[in-house]
Amino acid sequence: MTRDFGFVIVGGGILGSALAALAAGMGLEPLILRRSDADAPEADTLRNQGWLQSGIMYPINHFADESAYRTFAAQTFMAGRDLLKMCGLPVPEEGGLLGLREAFHVEQLARKRDLLRLSPYEFHQIEAADAKRMMGAHYEVGSTYYRIPDAPFNEAAVLRHFRNDAIRHGAIFVEVAQPARLERRADDVKITFEGREIVSPTVVVTAGAGSFGLMEQCGLALEGELQRTPLVVGEAPADMPAPILVDLGRGFSAVRHERGDALAPAVVMGTRTKHRHAGPPVRVIPRADQEEFATLIPPAFQASMAGGRFTAGYEVMPKRETGVSAYEPWIRPEGPVIFASPGRATVSALAAQQLLAAVLHRKAEGHGRTGMVDTADCRAWDHPIAMHYMPTYSFNDAEVQ
Repeated sequence: MTRDFGFVIVGGGILGSALAALAAGMGLEPLILRRSDADAPEADTLRNQGWLQSGIMYPINHFADESAYRTFAAQTFMAGRDLLKMCGLPVPEEGGLLGLREAFHVEQLARKRDLLRLSPYEFHQIEAADAKRMMGAHYEVGSTYYRIPDAPFNEAAVLRHFRNDAIRHGAIFVEVAQPARLERRADDVKITFEGREIVSPTVVVTAGAGSFGLMEQCGLALEGELQRTPLVVGEAPADMPAPILVDLGRGFSAVRHERGDALAPAVVMGTRTKHRHAGPPVRVIPRADQEEFATLIPPAFQASMAGGRFTAGYEVMPKRETGVSAYEPWIRPEGPVIFASPGRATVSALAAQQLLAAVLHRKAEGHGRTGMVDTADCRAWDHPIAMHYMPTYSFNDAEVQ
């Protein structure tokens, strides 16, 4: 098992695994180093709401202009469905429901509809009487409801597809107990993992929240922040009228997922309770954030909240001066080190294609394969992959005092 590789990927979430599948299919033989998800998911891919985005929820003002918003949002809509088809997964037919009360939200939504040119089937306002009948206990007086094309998807299934495809074409996934360490040199990087060292002329860092520390080890600062996003997973209300419910006024969203094996469906709830910071990620939701989160939960979801548990997810947020929104792929080549974040999982395959182009550029410049390393006694990452809402996991990231 002493051998060299085409290049090294540090981070095996949805983007790192998608890149591994593409690169291995071209014969590049990547080595992928990935933290274990045994007790709780290290990959934020597996801590997400599992939301197939259409772009209708993206704020226009987060983009350079309306044209940039329209282009990326339209791309997002198609990319998510293409991603599922690529992985042999069914494309959801049922869309979500969006409720809002403020006039400015109505105006913004109308503008997005016009920009995206969504069909009446994909997006339309629901008449009040129909909304009351459809929503039942979830209906809130004063709200206007819309049908939107957003739907759930199983990111763990996508990750499994990419991993299996990559392994089939010669990629090696190594599960590491502790984060790898990087040392950037003149034209390559020394990577230390599991008591071993390997030198690679090309290293791709796709480690999500852990990427900031890894880039610092290489003497590179990322112009961005981490955003801790609390989510609560519980049992879905039996009368939940759509697989995705969004209340813009409350700043609340809920995504329903089937869990199979005669288990009740799960619901993953999010709110506007978020916290940005520049330091290393801490997988704990402070008491103050828990209390704020609870105030934003609609009455019909209170039982799900009471019986649920917290998970602390992280999002990589580029600063405005980068010219990249939080929703778009962020790829930054720095010599032998290439940093990448997918933006949203929906566009992970598109991001992987852009990232592969950066790797191939390094190859075209004459940067060859890695040094030799013995991986014989390393743990292969080949165990089952599950989302945080599956019974596989029972962790709770709520701070307890």
